[in-house]
Amino acid sequence: MSLAATTRAQPVVYQEVPLRQVLDDVARRSGYRVLYRDALAQGRTVTLQAPASVLIEALSRELARQGLVLEADTARRLLFLLEPPPREVSIEGRVWDADTGRPLPYATVSWEAETRLQGTMAGADGRFRVVTAPATGRDTLELTASYVGYGPQTVRLPLHDAAHTVDLFLQPQVEALPAVVIEGSAVWLDGVDTTWHRLVRPERFAPFGERGVLQALQALPSVGLAVGLDGFTVRGSRTDGLQVLLDGVPVYHPSHLFGLFDAFNPDALQAVGFFYDVAPATYAAPPGGTLAFVTRNDHPAHLQGVAGLSNVAGRLLLQGPLGRPGSWLLAARRSWLDAFAWPGNDRLISYGLDVGRPTGPLPPNVADLGARLLEVGPSTASFYDLHGKLRLEGRRVHLTASGYLGGDDARQQARRLMPRWAGREPTVLEWTEVVTRQRWSNRMLSLQPTHRLAQRVRLRTLLATTAYESEYTKDDFLYAFSGGGLQNLFRRLDPFAYTNTLAGWYWEQAVDAGTDRGYWTLGYALQQLALSYQEQSALRSRPFAEHQRAVQADAFVQHEGRPHPQLRFLAGARLHAFSTGPYVRLSPRLQLTVHPQGRWSAGLGFSRNYQFLHHLAFENMNSTGVWLLTGRNQPPTVVDHLSVGVQLRPGRSRLQVDAYTRRFANVWQHEVVAPFFLITRDRETSTPWLTGARSRAYGLEVLLDQPLGPLRTTLAYALARVDLAHEALAGGAWYPAPWDRRHQVRVYLDVPLGRAATLSVAWFSATGPPNTERFTDQRQPARLGSNHRMDLALAGRHRLHFATAELRLGLFNLFDRANPWYRTPVLALVGERLPGRLAFVPVDVYDLGRQASFELVLHF
Repeated sequence: MSLAATTRAQPVVYQEVPLRQVLDDVARRSGYRVLYRDALAQGRTVTLQAPASVLIEALSRELARQGLVLEADTARRLLFLLEPPPREVSIEGRVWDADTGRPLPYATVSWEAETRLQGTMAGADGRFRVVTAPATGRDTLELTASYVGYGPQTVRLPLHDAAHTVDLFLQPQVEALPAVVIEGSAVWLDGVDTTWHRLVRPERFAPFGERGVLQALQALPSVGLAVGLDGFTVRGSRTDGLQVLLDGVPVYHPSHLFGLFDAFNPDALQAVGFFYDVAPATYAAPPGGTLAFVTRNDHPAHLQGVAGLSNVAGRLLLQGPLGRPGSWLLAARRSWLDAFAWPGNDRLISYGLDVGRPTGPLPPNVADLGARLLEVGPSTASFYDLHGKLRLEGRRVHLTASGYLGGDDARQQARRLMPRWAGREPTVLEWTEVVTRQRWSNRMLSLQPTHRLAQRVRLRTLLATTAYESEYTKDDFLYAFSGGGLQNLFRRLDPFAYTNTLAGWYWEQAVDAGTDRGYWTLGYALQQLALSYQEQSALRSRPFAEHQRAVQADAFVQHEGRPHPQLRFLAGARLHAFSTGPYVRLSPRLQLTVHPQGRWSAGLGFSRNYQFLHHLAFENMNSTGVWLLTGRNQPPTVVDHLSVGVQLRPGRSRLQVDAYTRRFANVWQHEVVAPFFLITRDRETSTPWLTGARSRAYGLEVLLDQPLGPLRTTLAYALARVDLAHEALAGGAWYPAPWDRRHQVRVYLDVPLGRAATLSVAWFSATGPPNTERFTDQRQPARLGSNHRMDLALAGRHRLHFATAELRLGLFNLFDRANPWYRTPVLALVGERLPGRLAFVPVDVYDLGRQASFELVLHF
């Protein structure tokens, strides 16, 4: 061993020199005092060659290679030889709005480890947990928080400690609507890439005046292209297969006015999570996935508010501080359709209630005079929703109370030339006053305490109650009767009505625990449900009534971890016990992602989900639907879901490709839904719904996001197929589901107009839906015509001295294209000359035509 050092101009050379001698020599040369524990230098040697001017830096690099840290204090001229930072560092924290003091749900938190960008996503309350191995040779970690509509914030944390607690405050750049977090691809990323979160923006399009998440979700290829007022499907599930939560509590009717608007005031929402691939085990997750809304969690220092006005409704939100650690919020919205005669509003009501919908041309042998035998009369419609929230925060306990009240009431009058019926044949016509009415209300109240039990352990509790009531009546409902087979099929117009109530209590507790190898969540949920359903139908000689009570107990466990830097996994299971069977079922969840950072990622997901609470929708009727509980001889719906995906991220472009297959069993459907009227059974002794249907769905989904200079374009394409089958129908043969659309395309283009305005253009295209009339007439085409539509939205913002103003103008179906929605029989006069005979003639019912809207919002 030798120690060589000549002059300052010559390089300093150490060759297998004991570390103690090197440190003494460096102190002599630099004038720094070196502090260290003798045990750190014991048995270590140093080999390096470096100019004297950078000797300290060179020695620091050499020691880092050996797993030590040499830290310099230039002010006091001290050098510290320290132990290496821990192999894994645990960081807990929360992301806040710097202006309002509210937590930012689902914010992205990222950092660099081993030259790779990694990240995670905060929870619904803005909290995040990070367990990471710091980059070699570094004694600090840079942690960055970002959120849509906010500027990012970066903090630097020393890595000498194994655990940290940090708060990150983001400065808002714009007044934004709630962020929508998408957790649907088989590729489960670390939360760094928010491309698709930016795609689903409620403020992007408000085709009928009020912004909302339900319309915005149509930007995703996994969500079926909703036509007009039709509900949307998710990867082949029925329109009723989606679970909607508000602050963790089910809401049983998520939209106002037949699906046109969300049932929630957009100003009152903080964030929305959409889980449709492998949902976390903390969610029951029915076949269509889970849409979780979160009410705002602001901590304002003074009174704040938002006021909005559109062509359909007015709304107001107020919030303020509640003592030093708390806050309160109150938001209300009320429609004014009946008071403000905006062009097209009356058409929305009659269309939604299926009164005088626009139809295609009738056959040439159908008389023009009174062909539809209907005169549309006056209509009334109103909706409202009310949000409230109180939040108190202590050092270890946080308490949140939230409530929601909402409802609809729509009524359409008309005069119809109704026939008298002699058996199956219509005879004498007479003008009859007919009414269609739909109304519903939903109430929810929840209490949610959160306890911090330890540094990395939290206990979450939810206590809630909810109640739902709905009523639907239609005096001229179209029935299909069959005594067995097509030869005995006939149709008839008669009244139809139902009432439905559902009330429940919910209790849930979960423990979140962070470990060095990932995160664990364990918990249980209890709910008690009471349901009532009454129906009056021409298919039965007497009214039908069903009263059900049930208790459901669930237990769940989930682990999220990274056994290898290039592998991330989520594994969980949920055990269900439902009292009406009794049924005991297990829902496993598994998702693996390879290479979750970098320019490519690949993923695989599998889940099995059960549905014990069934929401039976009526295709083409737009009613509130019917809620029913799994019964002793009516097993729950089950779906197996397998998906694979790849995401490529070259430069600024993003390309995501997913493929999936799903298998459904015990699908529930109401007996009035075509073609189930062809199934022969004793309706007087059976229920009005069938439970033995099967379904299969598979598809390929492509998402491309491509910036074009200042422009941004997004392409979404879905190739999908959905089939149904029932053993009592056509020998169990598969047939296309009414919501099956093989090819669906969406193209979005955002064009900035200066600094404060944006023009958004959306083009929707889809192949035609199956023609359900083909079941009764094989001469009918298999599918209807294709659907094409272009929407426009112009949004601008201006900052006033007392508020920020937003103005949004929208135009739905710019070219007023008549897009076929479904084909249905209408009662008409048939014959070459009058008087003809009465008969039902199939015609195409069209989607909504051109509709203009506006919205003005003030943030103060």
